[in-house]
Amino acid sequence: MYKSATAKADNAVDIINLLSDKLGADITKENNEYCIDIPDELGSGHLKAIQFDNGISIIEADMLLNKSFMINFKKDELNPLVLLFNTESQIQHMDSSSDKKTKIERYESLMFSNDMKEYNTLLINKSKPTSFIKIFINRKEFENKLDEFEETINTELESIFKDVNGVNFFNYKGHYSLTISEAIDAIKNCDTEGLVRSLFIEAKTYEILTLHFQQYTDDLNNPTKQKILRRSTASKIEKAATLIKKDLTHDYSVNQLASEVGLNQNTLQSGFQQLFKSSVNDYMRSKRIQKAKELIETTDLNITEITYSVGINSRSYFSKLFKEKYKLTPKEYLTKVRKSKTA
Repeated sequence: MYKSATAKADNAVDIINLLSDKLGADITKENNEYCIDIPDELGSGHLKAIQFDNGISIIEADMLLNKSFMINFKKDELNPLVLLFNTESQIQHMDSSSDKKTKIERYESLMFSNDMKEYNTLLINKSKPTSFIKIFINRKEFENKLDEFEETINTELESIFKDVNGVNFFNYKGHYSLTISEAIDAIKNCDTEGLVRSLFIEAKTYEILTLHFQQYTDDLNNPTKQKILRRSTASKIEKAATLIKKDLTHDYSVNQLASEVGLNQNTLQSGFQQLFKSSVNDYMRSKRIQKAKELIETTDLNITEITYSVGINSRSYFSKLFKEKYKLTPKEYLTKVRKSKTA
């Protein structure tokens, strides 16, 4: 069974005001931030909205519902350009042009604008942790600000912004980048107050917009030529790093590791360079040597036993790697550690 509400508005603050009436929830206002707590009958969590200059506004949502919730966004004076970034469980979007539901998974974004038809709908599933931010851009008001983004906007995106009244339909889904994810986390975890909080969230909102416009341009490239690391890809690279650390004796090839996490070799290698400033093999060697140092410090194993326990089959090679990293041979370091223990 669905709970539904309709909001006829083109900015985040007006939407929150309308949802407050529909849900019977009080609004808490602090400076330029409007917040409603989800009523107990619907679940728990909150919706927050801030309106900035130049037609920019943002909704930040964090909730767990016991009823599925459908919000119908009806056209007011114009159709804004909307950017939705999902950070948790799947949510669904439906526009009136096609009546087709678009599933937006975790780490996916949707940039869209309706045509002159009446509505678009957001469906939030019950019993699923839901968290997202939604940025609204009134393109008529944003025209004056657009010049600041001139270098980052390609021809295709420029045409979207020239549609100031939202006459044309536009819909584009993709995986957002790791840097966008970090900016979203910064907004959600901001614990300052007053003017500093407002300025911080505004700065991060513009950062997200800039990064997203850059990524939209990058998305138009062939996937093999894309330069921006997507958050979903970063999660797979982090999984690969976890696999390495979990079993240092396993001698993964780059191809095998890429296959395990569902990436191609080139993406895995470039991702390790971006996240860890290291190739896959260098990362593996570094973790093995770090673990060896830990075993020297915390166990009574001899050098040969430690060498094999971290997945290295040559004691001379192990000694070479250890000295390169710690400026002492394993034997010298072992002697130093055990002398300090008996002192």
